[in-house]
Amino acid sequence: MPRLSFFAGLVPLLYPVLVHAAVLTGSLALRFIALAVLVINVLGPWLIRRRILAWLAALALIAAAALVVDTAGALAFFYATPVLICLGLAWFFGRTLLAGRTPLITLLARAIRGPLPAPVARYTRAVTVFWCALMVVMALANLGLAVFASPELWSLCANFLNYFIVAVVFVAEWGVRQRAIGEYEDMSWREYIAALRRIDYRDFRHG
Repeated sequence: MPRLSFFAGLVPLLYPVLVHAAVLTGSLALRFIALAVLVINVLGPWLIRRRILAWLAALALIAAAALVVDTAGALAFFYATPVLICLGLAWFFGRTLLAGRTPLITLLARAIRGPLPAPVARYTRAVTVFWCALMVVMALANLGLAVFASPELWSLCANFLNYFIVAVVFVAEWGVRQRAIGEYEDMSWREYIAALRRIDYRDFRHG
């Protein structure tokens, strides 16, 4: 099972590379493999648990992908995926900002540190708002690129630039945090990353 989980963790990294390669080469084989990887990405958590319905659904969807791989519908999946991912993440952050709920970044901070001082709670709420807004902006940008940009430019942005932006913002937020709430920040970068890895993120699925 650990080995299966390891390989499942590599699957999401394959998808953007395959899509970009398919766009550049026009290869139907690469397009099909990318669609199959997309199915595995979506159903991955249930496939790892060996749920029979998930495996049957994956086989059916991959078979359907083989039938539609040379159609506009297949391309629509590729164009829609980054938009839907960004909107899904915006919803994941945004729902925790509703009345009576705890902002997602606040929940993460509590999981790492326990009860938070008021300035830290305010800061983590602001960061949650920021991530929600960023995901909405990125969804709109990906939609605009899908409609108006060349396939090559769209693919470069959707499959690589998106992830680069998220990584840069994630690191930059650490620097902003040192200035905003540095007096409450006693973790090094390495300790912070280690703490994030120890969190059981299944506890946050329902907000």
